[in-house]
Amino acid sequence: MPSSWLLNTQEGDITAPCHCSPDVPVTDVQLETFLVYSRSIDVATLHERHPDDDEGRTYAQRLIWNLGYKTLEKVTFTTSSKDESMEHLNVDEQMRIVESGIIYVDVRNEKDEWVRIEGKMGDVIVLPPGMYHRVVSSNSGPATCLRLFRRAETFRPIPRDTAGLSEALVKEAVEAHEEHMFFINNPPVETAMGPANDTDNILVKNPRDFDATLEKVKAALQPGDILVVLIKGVSHPKTHKSWCPPCVLAEPMVQRAVKAAKEKRRVVYVQCNVERSVYLGNPKYLYRTHPFIKVTGIPHFMVFQQGEGGLKDICRESTPWEGYEKWVEKL
Repeated sequence: MPSSWLLNTQEGDITAPCHCSPDVPVTDVQLETFLVYSRSIDVATLHERHPDDDEGRTYAQRLIWNLGYKTLEKVTFTTSSKDESMEHLNVDEQMRIVESGIIYVDVRNEKDEWVRIEGKMGDVIVLPPGMYHRVVSSNSGPATCLRLFRRAETFRPIPRDTAGLSEALVKEAVEAHEEHMFFINNPPVETAMGPANDTDNILVKNPRDFDATLEKVKAALQPGDILVVLIKGVSHPKTHKSWCPPCVLAEPMVQRAVKAAKEKRRVVYVQCNVERSVYLGNPKYLYRTHPFIKVTGIPHFMVFQQGEGGLKDICRESTPWEGYEKWVEKL
């Protein structure tokens, strides 16, 4: 996984690591609060044919297909590369996969400070639209990356210094940045059942927090209590709709079922949000590999009843259908 730290802006050579003294590390969790996501993949097989792809796609092409990205291009960064070294934003989501060498992706945090993300071979870095950033090569040598765009057909940076730009382009940049800041300032605080709390309507924003949350919930369950878990694509803060169409279908079913179950038992509802860019095409995503959940697709719906000997499975469903609600009849 990429390492990150607060950038020392007093360092004259931006191709050097530019650590502060003392160093100020930035965690993955902190990066994710301003919508930057990362993971690592095996680049050795990136251009080999994927064994499970009927269309003959390579691993890289299948990743693009899974994510719904439109464009892929190979880019070589050197210390003299200029196209991304200026501070700019893009109006499209972008992904960079480092094939060789080291790149530095510098992004602005919520305080408008520079945070440096070090991308090495195999690192995947996803940047949201509307975020001011720059990309430079390390002074250790050239770096090669795959640069992916979700909707755009070409790389189209809009510099932060808008002098000389058309009014239309400036307007586009302002709107994209405002949208980005809206996402940052309005993180998820609700589940399908309303405002989240710490007792019976619990929101898990990050899969890293699932185990600790589950243990806390289980410790408070009494015999007969019902635990409902829904794993779904995170919702847009303006439209309140998930990026995952089947999840949109599942939510009203879950709402009806939980409401009906509460008339019979005490129900604890746990909703686990999933970010699209780090879930799709990622076989190592934590909910996929978790021994308790074993997600094969989302939405993933599970219902348990607390017994004297622990939790008992009542329902496990993925595809939204009547099974999302029929379990209530068993109570």
